[in-house]
Amino acid sequence: MSLGRTAPRLDLLRLPGLGRFARWRYARLTLQLPLLALALLAVFDGLIGRQVAPQNLATVSVWLHYRGLLVLALLVLGNLFCAACPLMLTRGPSRLLGRFLPRLSWPRALRNKFLVLGLTVAFLFAYELFDLWASPWLTAWLIVGYFGAALAVDSLFPAGTFCKYVCPLGNFNFALSHVSPAQITARDPDVCRSCAGQYCVNGRVEGAGGRGTLGGPSAPLLQLEPLPGAQTFPGCETTLFVPQMRSNQDCTLCLNCVRACPHDNVALAVRAPTRSWARWRPRADLALLGTVLLLGGVANAWAMVPGFRRAAQAVAALVHTRSEALVLLILLGGLLLGGTALTLAVFRLSSRLAGHPEGTRRAARRWGVVVFPLAFAIWAGHTSFHFLTGWASIVPVTQQALGRLGLFAGSPDWTLAALVPENLLFPLQVALLYAGYGASSYLAVRVARDGGAWWAAGPLLAWLTVLAVLTVLILGQPMELRGTLLDGGR
Repeated sequence: MSLGRTAPRLDLLRLPGLGRFARWRYARLTLQLPLLALALLAVFDGLIGRQVAPQNLATVSVWLHYRGLLVLALLVLGNLFCAACPLMLTRGPSRLLGRFLPRLSWPRALRNKFLVLGLTVAFLFAYELFDLWASPWLTAWLIVGYFGAALAVDSLFPAGTFCKYVCPLGNFNFALSHVSPAQITARDPDVCRSCAGQYCVNGRVEGAGGRGTLGGPSAPLLQLEPLPGAQTFPGCETTLFVPQMRSNQDCTLCLNCVRACPHDNVALAVRAPTRSWARWRPRADLALLGTVLLLGGVANAWAMVPGFRRAAQAVAALVHTRSEALVLLILLGGLLLGGTALTLAVFRLSSRLAGHPEGTRRAARRWGVVVFPLAFAIWAGHTSFHFLTGWASIVPVTQQALGRLGLFAGSPDWTLAALVPENLLFPLQVALLYAGYGASSYLAVRVARDGGAWWAAGPLLAWLTVLAVLTVLILGQPMELRGTLLDGGR
């Protein structure tokens, strides 16, 4: 195995207090419990409370705050929301259920991102068809469904299967975490070369007869019972081997590897994302997922502006239908399928210009890294609009939900829901788009130059420019203030 990398220049786990907290056995639980409490309160309010989206914790917390804070966390540090994901608290019940259910192996044909890709497209479609942002009741059941799916999948299959192969939100985080400035890596690759146990991925048991590993990459410790009298340190839940990690892909930032490594050789290193991207060549399924997220970001923003409604009316008249589902299928499906086909064609054209007349799969692997920065920028620009138009509304809706439980005696302060930094919204969105467009353009030229033909980046640069300009035009239109108490557009 290739472990030839230098030690990180800056390791965040060396900062006072942070490293000690990361190694604490209950560090992740400390992060998960507040989000679990919020999820339970959101479900309660979504099912029992007033079915008015801007005044219900379920819709406000999920569609305004979760999405906005998620991209902020990815940009500032990394995949913190997977690290604190309360869905992983189903692991205890799943181990209990696993005693009575057959333990299955995840099908080899599904050990990729194609299932997640399909679920992501289905979610984008359902979000518009059922107006999820406007329905606290449906949002509450969506939260319940996520917990149920995590419990069911990890009861039947090895722990971590849900995160890696099923969860659309987790894979959204994985894909966009490539922009994050921090990554798990090895402090000293030589230590990893001499480590026979590969504890970071296999897990470790301490005491009760000494040190040893339990399980292996295909059977992580998370699904096994601890030995009597021993202290167990679970390995990576998505079976990543630290010294071989070249990106943040599939890393939940759970820091199990930090606690499992007996050599204290795991770092959370600060990195230059563009330098890491330049070395990363995603698999074809990852490149396709990134492409769908890129186009899905454009589609999700487009559905909020008047131009989409006019297009929907034109399509309905053209095909003589009143079916919203059919119109959405034509518009969103056309954008996603047509845009993906065009992107893959551009990949192949760029490969041909570089002197590599290769198939779609190899071309996607060569150029796929290019789509991720712009995809992040589009989602960040869109979700920042929602978050900033309702950033303070989390206070009154939480007060109201707690009041229904008898835990808050005052009156919710609804004046907070009108605190909108209007002058910052569009400039911030444009700045994010310019940054993502610049990073994607840099990568296109870098990959082309590495192939010996910088001009091969031309088709990709043209396509990236079209998408960036289209997104700026969309975000510049009056946009629905979904999930807020404010009326009208921007």
